[in-house]
Amino acid sequence: MSAGAISIFDADVHLHELDADLAPYFEEPWRKVLEAGGLVREGARSVKGERFLDVPGYSPRTPYDPILGDFPDTEPRRLTSAALLRADLDARGIDAALVFPGRLLRAATSNDWNYLAMLQRAYNRFLAEQWVNPERGVYAAIMAANQLPEDAAEEISRYAGVPGFAAVYLPMAGAYPLWGDRQYEPIFAAAEEVGLPVVLQGATTIHTVFPYQLHHVETALAKQVLSQPFGAMANLVNLVTSGVLARHPGLKVVVNEVGLGWLPYIVDRLDHFYPYLRDEFPGFALSPGDYLRRQVYLTTHPLPPASLSARAALDVLGPDHVLFGSDYPHFDAATPSALDALELTDEARSQILSGTARAIFQL
Repeated sequence: MSAGAISIFDADVHLHELDADLAPYFEEPWRKVLEAGGLVREGARSVKGERFLDVPGYSPRTPYDPILGDFPDTEPRRLTSAALLRADLDARGIDAALVFPGRLLRAATSNDWNYLAMLQRAYNRFLAEQWVNPERGVYAAIMAANQLPEDAAEEISRYAGVPGFAAVYLPMAGAYPLWGDRQYEPIFAAAEEVGLPVVLQGATTIHTVFPYQLHHVETALAKQVLSQPFGAMANLVNLVTSGVLARHPGLKVVVNEVGLGWLPYIVDRLDHFYPYLRDEFPGFALSPGDYLRRQVYLTTHPLPPASLSARAALDVLGPDHVLFGSDYPHFDAATPSALDALELTDEARSQILSGTARAIFQL
C-alpha cells in the first residue's frame, strides 16, 4: 500500500499480545514461564489462560479499559494477529494503522530489569516477524523500556530502518521518573537521529508514583477521567521544562489517548509563568509554549460531541499537528465520523485523517 493510497490512518490501535506468541522470542528461564502458564488461542479471538483481572476490563464490573465486546456475553474484538487486524481495518474503512501493545501498556511499572531487557527485545522481534507489513497498511512502534535507556536506544537503532516501524513507543502509565528526566537522553537522541517520532502511550492505571495515586478515588469513572490526562500533562510539562524539546529540536512527540482539549490549558499556564521564571531556562531559544506548538502532536481520541476545548486545541496546534486515533478495540473506540464534531474544512479533515501521519511517520 503506497502512502498516496492511505486516506485514513489510525494512529492508535492495540494488539492483544499472547504469552504463547511471545515465548519463542524469550530465552530461559522466562520462556518456560510463558509456555507453562501463558495465554494461548482457543479460536480466532478467544483466549485461554487469561486470569481474572490480568487484562483490564476482563470483568465487566471493573471496566478500566476493556476491549470491545460485552464480555462474557459476546466475544471481544481481541487483535491477536495481523490478519485479524487487517480484517477489522477493512470492516471499519481504515486504510492503515499504527499498533501498540495491549497488556504491555503498563510495562513502565516493572522493576525487573533482566525481564524487561528480554521483554523489550522479544516484543520488537515479535512485531517485526508477525505484524509489521506496510503493503497491508500495518505499522508498529518500537518499544523503548524507560528502565533501560541504553538498551532502548539500541532497539531504536536496530529497527528504525525496518519498513513498517514508524515510531517509538514510550510507556507512560506509571513511569518513574517522568519522561523529561536526563536518564532518558539516549532514547531521545536515538529517536531524533533516525527521524522517528516518540509516542507517549498511557493507560488507566493505579500506581504509587505521581500522578497515578488513584487509590484516593473509588470509582472507575473517576479513574478514567484522571489517569491518562494527569499522566500526559505531567510528562509533557516535564519534557518541555527539563529542556528535552530544546535540546532535540528535530524530535517529534505524539501524545496518544488523551484527546485534544487539555493542551491549551497547559500552553496557557506555561506562557503565563515563563516570563517570570525564565532565568531557570538559559538554553531556551523559544518559550515553553512555542516548543509544544512546534514539536508536539495529539491524537483525537477521546473526542466528545461539540467539544469547545478540542476546537481550542486546533487553534493552538493546527490540524497539521493532530492525528486521527481510535483506541480500537477498546470499549469507547472511535470512528472517523467523530471528527464531525469539529466542523472541519475538507482540507483540515484530510490532514487529520492521513496528512499528518504521512508527514511524521515516514509512510
